[in-house]
Order: sequence, then C-alpha cells, then structure tokens
Amino acid sequence: MKNFFSPIEIKDLWLAALTEWCHLPTAQFNLGTNVSHNNRYHYQWSERIYNESKVGEFPSLLYGTTVNIINFLKHLIEGGKISSRNSSRLLEQCRNYTPEASIVNYYRTKTTMGFHSDDAEIDKEAPLVSISVGPTALFLLETSEAIKHEFDVSLHGSFNRAADYDHVLPIYLCHGDVVIMAGKSRLARHAVPVIFFDDDTEVVSKGALRVSHDICEKFLKQDHNDDACTHCQECLTYIRTTRINMNIRQVMPVHR
Repeated sequence: MKNFFSPIEIKDLWLAALTEWCHLPTAQFNLGTNVSHNNRYHYQWSERIYNESKVGEFPSLLYGTTVNIINFLKHLIEGGKISSRNSSRLLEQCRNYTPEASIVNYYRTKTTMGFHSDDAEIDKEAPLVSISVGPTALFLLETSEAIKHEFDVSLHGSFNRAADYDHVLPIYLCHGDVVIMAGKSRLARHAVPVIFFDDDTEVVSKGALRVSHDICEKFLKQDHNDDACTHCQECLTYIRTTRINMNIRQVMPVHR
C-alpha cells in the first residue's frame, strides 16, 4: 500500500524507530552495521523461535499504527475491493488481530536479507505487516505460479541469481510503503537483495532533515536557526543512509 500515512505519521514512526525502540545515542549514528530490535515477544535469531519468558511492552505508537492498517484491510474486504476464495477467513483474522511482536531492522551500507519464510509464529495465518522507512529497497516475493514481468534482471545480479526467478515478484518498497502478507503469501519466501542508498528522493531528504532537527532539539537542546548544526548533520547522514523496516506479527492464536 502506498500513501497510507500522512507526513506527520511517518515522521513520528521514523523518529520513534531512531530514538525510542533501538535506544541509539547520537554518538552511535556512525554505525556501519545493521541492527535489529525486538518489541514485546523477543525473537531469537539463531534458534528462530520466540522467547515466551521474555515479554516486554509493545510500543503504543506501533500498536495503534498496525491496528489502523489491519482495520483498513478489513474495510477493503468488507467493501468487496479485495476478493478471494479465502476472503471470509481473512476477514475473521483481521477482526481478531492483535499485534504481539515486532522486529525493527536497520539496514546499513551493503546489508541485505536473503530468502526466508516468517514461520516462527504459533499463529501462521494472522497477517504480517511490514512498514518501510527511508531509502528504497528491492523486495522479492516468491510466487506459486510463474510471472511474466518486465523487470530488468541484468540491473540486479542478486535477482538474476535467484532460483527460478520467473516465480519471483519484484517490488520496489519506497519510503512509507506498507506490505501486508496474508493468505497464500503469509508464508511465502521473500528477500531484500539490494537497497538504493544513492536514490535519495526529495521526500526522504526533507523528511530526514525534519527528523534530525527533532532528534537534536530533543536530546541536545540545540536551536535551529539554520542547517549548520554539526549534530544535525551527523544525525542526517545516518538517517539518509539507513533503511528501517518495521515488521509486526501476531504470535499466538486468538483462542490460546
């Protein structure tokens, strides 16, 4: 989904991801590696399981945002704008949906994500919500049927090397885009082979500048009469070279 958020809403999510959910101090804005942060149910990457003994608080902003997205999906289904053989089942899942875990990924420099399936949740039918912030990324989604597309695979070697790439749907995920994986796509394998850090759009540039000012004013109490603030420039460099992906899931079945 595109254009789901207002500029203020996406700025608030961006700011929270940089200051509240990962606790990155200003001094660490020169980090060159990717970072992941868990909310509420903590995901163990090596074992690919959720640690039920370590349950934290789910951020209210991300909770409300996810509920709004699922309610919008529910509205589309009820209005007949999304139809499939499993519409009634998907509608039921939307009505019972509860955000229980989030993984916030901070993609830096040449960081990528290989093909995988998000299947660690006990409830493997509840929709998975993904929100992208920052530079554009190429998202690859495996499909059960062959796809005839006009994507130039020669431009992206990682896509060209993907096994059976005529069964892969390429999608550009831009700043503020929302992906909902539900139904047959819920357990589909997917990947992020490349991020276009050099394609700095005006929306990202202006948004990043506003976020850097907010961070500087909140933590360093700096006055911004111009853009010469060195602290802002340090924040801005990090923000413009970091793609943030907020991935929200329901872990447990409704009747547990």
